[in-house]
Order: sequence, then structure tokens, then C-alpha cells
Amino acid sequence: MLKRRTIRDLGTLAGVIVIIVGIALFKGVTERGDLAARATAWRTSMEQEREQMGLDIMSWSLLQRTRGNQRTGPTFAPELLEYRDSPINIIGFMVPLYEFRQAKEFLLLPMPLECYFCMMPPMRDVVFVQMAPGEEAQVVNEPVLINGTLELNEGEGTKFFYVIKDAKWGPGDESLRLTPQQVTPEHMGHALGAQEEEELLEGYEPPSFSPQGMPHGMPGMPQGLPPAAPEQPDSGS
Repeated sequence: MLKRRTIRDLGTLAGVIVIIVGIALFKGVTERGDLAARATAWRTSMEQEREQMGLDIMSWSLLQRTRGNQRTGPTFAPELLEYRDSPINIIGFMVPLYEFRQAKEFLLLPMPLECYFCMMPPMRDVVFVQMAPGEEAQVVNEPVLINGTLELNEGEGTKFFYVIKDAKWGPGDESLRLTPQQVTPEHMGHALGAQEEEELLEGYEPPSFSPQGMPHGMPGMPQGLPPAAPEQPDSGS
């Protein structure tokens, strides 16, 4: 009798653990999805402001129409090919490659690296930025405006679909106070995967979620990111 009760209690405990783990995973995915939605909205608002000022901004949605991986090579949208070897402006989030300060090369993404759930971003989301001679960048949390010449790499074995050469940088919003970025070695490893892996897949596409009250100021959240909208009370209660 005691043995049966012990087995039953262990089964109940295991069930509780599974439920707790499931809730924790769901909460983590939801919060990351919320961060992605808010970061994207933040960047998009800066793009719109810059365009209202008369600056032509490259759309990430155009880059994201690219198909392929390192093994097959990319296939670019015809509209994107028109920008080959031309000067462009683009707003995005920085990811360090080697240095956080006086960086001469870094990656640019449409959202913070944390939004990809610690997975490698899709290759179509990664822009390799090379600063102009004599220019250096400080890797910061906030969206930045990059100006330079767009190079499109084709063919099998391509590690970076897009390269911006002779780049210059500045804040996406000139009213923002830029804050230095600190990225964990684990996150840098995922970013550097684009250089180190012999065969890359398409990458991980973060799911979309409606913004729902994620605590502002969570670890890894860019400073200045607009806080989540408060949850509305249930009108039926």
C-alpha cells in the first residue's frame, strides 16, 4: 500500500514539474515575442521619421524577401538588385563581432539579438557592416542609422548575403542618448555563427506576438525601448 502511494505521489510530482516547466517556457517565448514586436515598432517609427525628413531608408522587408542559405546561395528580389553597389541608408540594431568599442566591423539586425531566442538569425536578417577608413563605431543598444555602399554577395558558400562598405553611423533618433552594449559570450557565439559554421541553415524566425505587458527594463532589453502597453481590465468582470 505504501509503495503504491509513493509511486502515485511521484507521478503527481512529475506532472506538476511538467506543468511548471511548460508555463515557464510559454512565458519566456511570449516575453521574447513581445520584445521583438516592440523593438520592431521602435525601429519602424525611426524609419518613418527619417523618411519624413527626406532620407531614403532601405526597408528590411525588402531584404527579408531574399531566399536561400549558405549552401545554395541567395536569390535576391529584383527590386533589391537595383541597389547593388549603390549608397543606402538603413536603421537597425548592432551586434559586435570582435570589439564593443572602436569597432571597424559589426553586424546589423532588424531587431535585437535576444529576439531570436538565442538562435542564429536568418541569413536574410544579417547585414555585415564595414566602416569607412578612419571611421569607428561604438556598439550600442539603441537603433542606429548606417550609411554606406551595399554589396550583394551571390553564389554557393556565401557567408553574408549583404555587406555595407565604407560605412558611417549615427543614432537612429538624434534625440536619444546612446548606451554602450554588453552582450554575453553565448549571444556573441550565435552572432559569430554566420562566420564559423561550415553549413548554415535559413536560421530561426522568431514568432510574432501581440504586445502584452512585459516588464520594462528586463535583462538584455535595449535602453529607451518604449514600455509595453498596460493590460486592459476585463469589461465582463
